Amino acid sequence: MVAAITVSGRIPRLGTPDVLALILAVWVVATLGWTPNVDVTLPSVYLYGACCLLFLAVRHLVTTRRSLLAVGGAYLVGCVIRAVQLIAESLAAGAPARGGALDLNVRYGIEGYNINFTAYSLVTGCVLAIVVTNVSGLPRLIKLGIYAMLPVLAYAVLLSGTRGALVALGGAAICLVVGRLMPRLCALIAAAAAPVALALVPLGITESALLWFESYLGQRTTGDLSGRLVVWPEALAAWSDSLFLGNGPGVFPISNSMGIGAHNLVLTVGNDLGLLGLLIYVAVVASALAVAWLRSASGPRLVSVFLIALLPIWLTGHWEVAMGFWLLLAAVSVFPSAAAAPSGVRQRAAVPTRGTAVGQLRQPVGFDAGVNPRVSIPAP
Repeated sequence: MVAAITVSGRIPRLGTPDVLALILAVWVVATLGWTPNVDVTLPSVYLYGACCLLFLAVRHLVTTRRSLLAVGGAYLVGCVIRAVQLIAESLAAGAPARGGALDLNVRYGIEGYNINFTAYSLVTGCVLAIVVTNVSGLPRLIKLGIYAMLPVLAYAVLLSGTRGALVALGGAAICLVVGRLMPRLCALIAAAAAPVALALVPLGITESALLWFESYLGQRTTGDLSGRLVVWPEALAAWSDSLFLGNGPGVFPISNSMGIGAHNLVLTVGNDLGLLGLLIYVAVVASALAVAWLRSASGPRLVSVFLIALLPIWLTGHWEVAMGFWLLLAAVSVFPSAAAAPSGVRQRAAVPTRGTAVGQLRQPVGFDAGVNPRVSIPAP
C-alpha cells in the first residue's frame, strides 16, 4: 500500500469498501488475542492482511482505463503463462491420448503447484478478462488479444479436471449469454442465488442435490464429494464452539480428524474469524460489488458473471485469501470510474469557469463523467 501511494503521489480517499477492508484487517489481527495456537494463526493473519492491502492498493491505483488495463493485463499474462505451462506439461504426459475431450478422470497439473488453485486462478483470469473487455473505447487489437487468451485459459482448466472450476466457467458462459438478453433479471437471480447457496450448502440441506450433480461430472465419484460431506459437519461443529469470535485463522485444518481445510467459504471464514468476522468479510465483498452494480450500465451484468463464476469455488474450495480473488474484486469495484475516465486523466469534480451562470457548472476540458496455506483435497 505504501508503494501504491508512492507511485500515485496522492493520499488515498477511502470509500466504504476500503473502510470495511481495514476493519476486516484489524479484526483478523485481533484474533491473535484468542486463538489457541498463535504459531499456526500468524501466517494466516499475514495472508488476510496482505489480501486487504492488495484490495486497497488496486482501488487506489486503478483510476483510468489505462491503469485498469495495466493491472488486469498483468494478471492475465501471468495466467496465460501458467496455462501454457500446464498445457505443455500435459502434452509431455500424453494428454493427446486422452479418450475424450471431456474426460475428467485424468487430471493434469504443473509440478509443484496445487492443481485446484491453478484452475481457480485461471477462472479468476477469465472473469477479469470479461471485466477488462467491457471497457468502452478499448482498442480492437487489445480486445482481440484478450479474447484469444480465453480459449487457452479454458483448455488449461479442462486439462486440470477440477470440476468446481469447470462448473464455474460453464456458469459464467451461460450468464454472459443470458445477461445479454435479460441483464437485469440475470443479475437479480445471481444476487439472490449466491447468498442462498452459501447459507444452505454448509448446513447439509443440499446434500442429495450435490451428489446427484456430481454423478454427471465424470466417474470420479466418491459418494461424499471427495470428503467434503464429511468435513463440513466437523467444520460446522467446530465453529459452533466459538460462534461469534471463531477459533483463529488456520486452526481448523490442524484440529479436525481429516487434517484438511473446510473447503467452503462460509465454514472457513466462520471458523477463522467467527460470525462477526464473517459478516465483515461479506460486507467488504457486498459493498465492492454494489459500487459496480449501481454506478455502471454494465455493472449488473459484470456482478452476475462474478457471482456465478466464483460461487462453485466458494462452495467447495479455498479461495478466501487468494490474491487473485481480491485483485478481481477490487477491479470490479473500480470498473465504473476507471472505465469512464480517459486514459491518464483522473476524474475530477466540475469547477466553475468564466462566464458560467449562477448555479451552473461547466466541465473542464478533458473531463469525462461517467495462495492458500490450507491443505487441499480434489475438487468435487
